[in-house]
Amino acid sequence: MRRSIRRYLIMLLVMLMTVSAAAVICTKNAYAGSFSGGYISLGADLTEEEKSKVLELFGVDEKDLENYKVVYVTNKEEHQYLDSYISSAQIGDQAWSSVLITEGKKGSGINVTTKNVIYCTTGMYANALATAGVEDVNVVVAGPFNVSGTAALVGALKAYSEMTGETVDEKVVDAAVDEMVTTGSLEDNTNADNEKVEGMVAYLKEQVASDNSKDKDLDQIINDAADKFEITLNEDQFNQLKALLEKLGGLNLDLGSLKSQAQAAYDTLKDMGFDISKIHIDTEEAKGIFQQIIDMIKGWFN
Repeated sequence: MRRSIRRYLIMLLVMLMTVSAAAVICTKNAYAGSFSGGYISLGADLTEEEKSKVLELFGVDEKDLENYKVVYVTNKEEHQYLDSYISSAQIGDQAWSSVLITEGKKGSGINVTTKNVIYCTTGMYANALATAGVEDVNVVVAGPFNVSGTAALVGALKAYSEMTGETVDEKVVDAAVDEMVTTGSLEDNTNADNEKVEGMVAYLKEQVASDNSKDKDLDQIINDAADKFEITLNEDQFNQLKALLEKLGGLNLDLGSLKSQAQAAYDTLKDMGFDISKIHIDTEEAKGIFQQIIDMIKGWFN
């Protein structure tokens, strides 16, 4: 009887490994037929000279553009997503921000570089993109001259949509934009370093997306996070952050992607000398699925 159970469990393990391997293959081929260079979103109002400048910043030769999928973001689209959060005057009437997205190695996370972007930080982009379900990509955001970069998030999501062949839900885009603006506001108006604010936002998203968050009081979660990351919030900032988290809580966020981006934020803080031991990190999820299955089966026969 014991031998039959063992044989059954081995067969089960093999089947699980086969299914998992197939999932990995599907992931690797998720961008099958993709453009070899990558995906570019250009501001629709760039002049030819400005376009050449942006492509130069991307390291892309115009004669090689046939290797890239190129889309354009209009000023109308910028206003569509940003008007609720940024004044029309700040958005302006021209679309210049541009984005290059290329596929990264599996597990590499979201890696962002900015050029001529004077407001949005790489962490702001990475956190917001993780909220939208983006994973394992290299992103370059550039302007032909100094730009705020707020509109580039729309371009990044548009390019990623082309890359995956999947449309990003409008509610998710809105939440990602809201998050980026809220993060920027906190960075400008609190006593904390940008990296601490970005780490706190990543941490809060992870808390809200986890299953046990339903048993926690949102006010307490925010207060605990502010304490952990040593950030002082006034009433307006607290309420702005709470409204964002309530919005995020109503979405089906990818917890794995959020955890990965949160860990990247924690690593940055650790490199800065910040004590991250006060931040609870779920190490169990860091274990591979195969190892978890093997450990479980070993336990049955011990």
